[in-house]
Amino acid sequence: IQQDQQGRYCLNDLHRAAGGEDRHKPRHWYATQQTQELVRILTEGGIPPLEQNQPVSIIRGGNQQGTYVCKELVYSYAMWISAAFNLKVIRTFDAAQVATVPQSLPEALRLAADIAEQKAALEQKVQADAPKVAFVDHYVDASGAKSLRETAKILNMPEKAMIDALLRDKALFRQSGNLLPHATKQRDGLFTVKTGTSDFGHAFTQTRVTPRGIQWIADRYASELRAS
Repeated sequence: IQQDQQGRYCLNDLHRAAGGEDRHKPRHWYATQQTQELVRILTEGGIPPLEQNQPVSIIRGGNQQGTYVCKELVYSYAMWISAAFNLKVIRTFDAAQVATVPQSLPEALRLAADIAEQKAALEQKVQADAPKVAFVDHYVDASGAKSLRETAKILNMPEKAMIDALLRDKALFRQSGNLLPHATKQRDGLFTVKTGTSDFGHAFTQTRVTPRGIQWIADRYASELRAS
C-alpha cells in the first residue's frame, strides 16, 4: 500500500486488494454521509489549512496518483467493503506495527534519536508558523473546507481555469467583487461561505469548498483541468 509524504494510505491500492469491484471504488465510499461526518470530525482535531493535518488528500497525476487517507479512514473504508476485509486490514496493520518495534539496543537508540530530531523539527515549525496559525484561527472555519486557491493546489489544477469552469457551469457567480456559490450547490454541501471581520476592521466574505465539493470538482473537471 503506497503512502504519501504525510503517511496517509492510498485507497486505490486497497481497492485493488479488495478485488477492484466498481461498487467498491473509493469515491462511492467518500460520498456517503457517514464518511463525510467522520472526515469532519477528524479534520476538527487539527488546523485545517495545514496539509499534513488533513485526513484526506487527492493526488492528480504522477506515479502516486490516487486518494490518500489517514489510518482511521482506512479502517472505515475497509469496513464499508466488508467485515472480513476490515479484519484483514486490521491484522495487516498490527503485523506492520510489531515489525517496526526495535529488536536491539542500537536500533532502539537510533529510533530514539530519530524521534528527538523529528520533535525538534516540529517545535521549530510550530514557532515559525505561530503567526500564521493565529491568523488561521481568526479567518478560517474549522469544518475542513478549503479556499478556492487551496482546492486548486490540492487537485493540481490552474486556479483561474478552475474558477472559470465553475462560473461557466453556474456553480459560482460574482457579486460585488466576491465569488459566491449558487444556492443549489451550497444546499448540496459543495460550498460554504465564510464571513467575518479582519484585524483591521474590514469585513470579508470568502467562498470555501467542502471535502464533498473537492471530490465533486475532482470528478467533474479532472480530465479538463488537470495540470500536466
